[in-house]
Amino acid sequence: MKVIVTQRAKSNLLDVFDYNKKISLHYAIRIDKKIRSYIKDLESSPYIGRYVYEIPDKHYRERICEKFRIIYFISDKNNIIFIQYIFNARQDKKSFFEIHKNEILNQYFS
Repeated sequence: MKVIVTQRAKSNLLDVFDYNKKISLHYAIRIDKKIRSYIKDLESSPYIGRYVYEIPDKHYRERICEKFRIIYFISDKNNIIFIQYIFNARQDKKSFFEIHKNEILNQYFS
């Protein structure tokens, strides 16, 4: 399957890198490479991720890379995987999904 990283996910990845760079450049580079590798794996194994329990639509899945959640949408009709969000799993999940609820629903109904 083709993998498309959305602008939001690209921005999320940059934010993750910038935040971690303040702590350790070595760690920032390592985690960036690891997240990108997890995303690349989806091309050949799109269903490797688990269902996102906060989202009822089973087209949404996620992979956990260390402490980061990579949330993606599988479009069976287009044979495309859309990487939607990358964020720290320790982040307040309830707030995150409440903020992005309309965006997620729009993806589901489009």
